[in-house]
Amino acid sequence: MTATYELHRGFTLTRVLDAPQDSAFRAWTDPDHLHWFFNPAQPTPAEPIKVDLTVGGEWRQRMVVDGATSYITGGIYRQITPPGRLSFYWGAVGGWPEIDRAHLDDGPLATVVLGNRGELTEMVFTLALPDSWPADRVRVWETDGPHDGWSQTLDRLVDAVGQPELEGHAAL
Repeated sequence: MTATYELHRGFTLTRVLDAPQDSAFRAWTDPDHLHWFFNPAQPTPAEPIKVDLTVGGEWRQRMVVDGATSYITGGIYRQITPPGRLSFYWGAVGGWPEIDRAHLDDGPLATVVLGNRGELTEMVFTLALPDSWPADRVRVWETDGPHDGWSQTLDRLVDAVGQPELEGHAAL
């Protein structure tokens, strides 16, 4: 008997946010509302979050792993359709995951679809790995934890919506 392995080139996560669609969109696109992205177990960097909300513009923020390790992440916007859809090549030039502006299609593509449910928003997040990646690179990504990392990050957004302003950061 031969074992088979199904290669997955991405994943989809769904959450319901206790916030209207425009607030959910703002949580993804306004630097004053992106603090939910930080890991609360680590120090919040003093470096400001930067967002150029244009197609081809960048979102950049420093993430802290521990006292000795930090990196820039974010994305380069591919599609911006307020208030219901946003897609970006996940990563940063000089950051993690490393993306190359000259070859954006070789980077992971994140898509956020925000469905209007009145005072609630259904958020569908999809991360697609490029077809150009060889199977061994995709397998590394499958086992390296992006699914769990994004799931935890999206859970922080769910927890953040409707919370009062904290430490000078705008409430969602």
